[in-house]
Amino acid sequence: MGGYADRRDGVQNALDPLEVHVVTFADDRHRFALVVADLICVNVDVVDRIRSAMRDVGAQSCWVAATHTHASPEAGCSPGGEATPPHLGDRLEAASLAAARSAMASERAARLDAGRTLVPKLAGHRNVADPDPLDIPVDTIVVTAGTEVVGMVVVSPVHPTVLPADNNHVSADLNGGIRRALSTSDKWVVVATGAAGDISTRHTRQGRGLDEVDRLGAWLADRVDPVSPSASRGSPPPVRPPVSRTVALAPKQRAELDLAVRQGPPPETGNDRIHRVLQQGLRIAEEQAARERTEPYVIDVEAVDLDGVTIVAIPGELFLELGETIRSAAPDQGRNLVVLGYANGYLGYLPTRDTQPCYETYASPVTSGSGETVVQAAVEAAMEAVNTREQPRRISA
Repeated sequence: MGGYADRRDGVQNALDPLEVHVVTFADDRHRFALVVADLICVNVDVVDRIRSAMRDVGAQSCWVAATHTHASPEAGCSPGGEATPPHLGDRLEAASLAAARSAMASERAARLDAGRTLVPKLAGHRNVADPDPLDIPVDTIVVTAGTEVVGMVVVSPVHPTVLPADNNHVSADLNGGIRRALSTSDKWVVVATGAAGDISTRHTRQGRGLDEVDRLGAWLADRVDPVSPSASRGSPPPVRPPVSRTVALAPKQRAELDLAVRQGPPPETGNDRIHRVLQQGLRIAEEQAARERTEPYVIDVEAVDLDGVTIVAIPGELFLELGETIRSAAPDQGRNLVVLGYANGYLGYLPTRDTQPCYETYASPVTSGSGETVVQAAVEAAMEAVNTREQPRRISA
């Protein structure tokens, strides 16, 4: 199983089934598919494979995102990403195609709106000793047919890690709990993960089992209020291909790691649990430093505009504050902008210039300041996606 650094056990059973969801957005010229899979990560190799298969069934563009559940099979989720295990890639491609065919068969005229809910006491900064819980910004893309809400894409910027490292049963974890709490017989729900790099339920959860997963899922669901369709919006704009920005990020060098070790973590992080986590991060950093990588890591940051809702896809673990920076710098202060993490590849943590030494900075394969570089690319992509809106055409979802 993947996710936790010291985990060695394989999958033994299932608490709740892992799922692959596909939502398609189409007009008479272009179809965009969003795939969300209950996996620890998706690497570029399997993303390319699914995109090719999607084109064969009529989806000209496609994103693939992982929920980052740590109760899933290992998928090559190491810093920088590795090859996807073949058996897992086969199953993911097959499930994505089956879900896409079902989505395309049920397309109907629809409109999109975005809403945001601040959820108190859900989560907080995970590697700070006894922090106060944050008001977690949960974004919702609501799909309406006429005045009826027919579907929702919920983006939670929280690590889905309620279940512990010694759990060996697969589960969608927190995202599954949110899905179960929000889904109804007449409304589908997809739950993705946003800028969750430094956010978890470590200091807010009251247990480590499926009952706590469902409690937190219901806590969030009770506070999400689907937006109503906007009035007098005119005809929907066309569905256009996503906009991409290629970013080259410098690998972290030995000197930077040595400096971080000398500085040490802030003293307020000095409890036993966080100390163990820091040691895990240092071990990962030492393994990376031994490889002496000099060539940059190259990733694609993408944005797509769908009926006035702009979605940005980041192939790694972005800190919550950086996700909020993208929103505030984007057009209209990001009122209808949603940041999706763990999408279209997996690089790892994306530290900022002033991030204090912590597990995330140790385990990251890239140099400090990479987070700001990715944010700038995301803002540019989002602005171009917004600016490419054309004359209205019919949209279905």
